[in-house]
Amino acid sequence: MLQNDAIRNLYQDTGADTSQQTPKESNVLDVPVNVTFQPGAQRLPLPVTRVESNIGITTYVPMTGYDFLKDLPSVHIEQTFEFNDSLTAICPENRFIVRSPLGEALYAVTESSSQTNFLMCGCWRPFQLHVIDKTYQEALLLRKSFALSSLCCLSKQFEVWVPPGHLLGRVVQSPISLKPRYFIEDGSTGALMFYIEGPRFMACRSGCYSTKETYFRVHSGDVLRASIDHKWSTLKSQYTLNIYFSDSKLTAKEKALILGSAFLLEYQYFHNRF
Repeated sequence: MLQNDAIRNLYQDTGADTSQQTPKESNVLDVPVNVTFQPGAQRLPLPVTRVESNIGITTYVPMTGYDFLKDLPSVHIEQTFEFNDSLTAICPENRFIVRSPLGEALYAVTESSSQTNFLMCGCWRPFQLHVIDKTYQEALLLRKSFALSSLCCLSKQFEVWVPPGHLLGRVVQSPISLKPRYFIEDGSTGALMFYIEGPRFMACRSGCYSTKETYFRVHSGDVLRASIDHKWSTLKSQYTLNIYFSDSKLTAKEKALILGSAFLLEYQYFHNRF
């Protein structure tokens, strides 16, 4: 139900309207037929995505999944709240919207986690994030394993999956470092793809130090490939997590892994609702 609400909000945000579709007349057969497959859920038409570049605004129709990230110079993550969330201090399932540079909503993201893990483990709880695109399909599945803040010697892992069961990559936290440092690994080969580094002496939310506006570097070797920052948005009147892709040669897969790592940073350093 929560995912359906998120999709409904995603379409309301982009102005899509499916209520005006005319119903089709059902066909009645006079002879018996054999049913060889089960009918699936109706799929919405693929939306046209607008991309702003140096030569102007171009349009293209992506396939599915993380192909929506193709040619985007940046994406912006906003946390969404319902009215009933403001009436309680506990919000077990968090929701986000991922937007393009033009403000177009690309994905609705919903969290699924048990209430026991939510109340007992807080931000260290295991959970899954379902990244839903505008075709009602699950584009990505982000999985975070259980991690204890007191066990600093254990690395934290965050997996990025493509449904129904393809591991796209992992985001692994360095267990020993004076500043936040993460490694993005390829899911098929385990090869190291990117490093993510944050400011020195920055601790997680449960630590002694926290900050509202922070900058992370995503690089391979000495080459800056992308950057992630957490800043206050005057227009939105809230903090947003912004991803800027510095390298125009990044593939959609690499952008999807960087997007997944941004959600891990959101939960570990900036999330304001347990």
